[in-house]
Amino acid sequence: MISIRRAETPDDLDAVRALIRGFIRWTMAEIAETDYPAIFAGLEMELAGLPGRYGPPTGCLVLARLDGEPVGCVAFYAHDASTIEVKRMFVLPQARGHGIGARMMALLLAQARAEGFRRALLSSHHSMHAAHGTYRRAGFRDMPVSAEFPSALAGVDICMELALGAAEGLPASA
Repeated sequence: MISIRRAETPDDLDAVRALIRGFIRWTMAEIAETDYPAIFAGLEMELAGLPGRYGPPTGCLVLARLDGEPVGCVAFYAHDASTIEVKRMFVLPQARGHGIGARMMALLLAQARAEGFRRALLSSHHSMHAAHGTYRRAGFRDMPVSAEFPSALAGVDICMELALGAAEGLPASA
């Protein structure tokens, strides 16, 4: 059974911390072309302070469980008054293929719409093709690397955006 919901309890936040640390290990082992310590600068501070900038009402932290075990997470924070940035999307390799990423993204974007945000941004390593497919199926479109992505690395990251109008039967917030 798959459960997708906001991460709110201390146990949820501990599970997210473990998943994000697992993501960093996976990233460095599987896709890092070199050591980019600046990408993860301040990560332990961010994890210690969860939900931090990912807390309501200007943020959201989502946790997925498969048969009760934490297997995925994704978050957003307010980039500005109308724009969110999606961060920390990860599904454990052994849990992939169940549509968990798509379901987490659907909940995350519904939360953003409900809070009145109008635009979503994200960046992702160029080699993460399955993730890019999930983002594109959710409606994201490629955009050039710009100042809106201060941590994006030109030639390494793919940047995307999505207009958060009404979707899936949800009214757009004014």
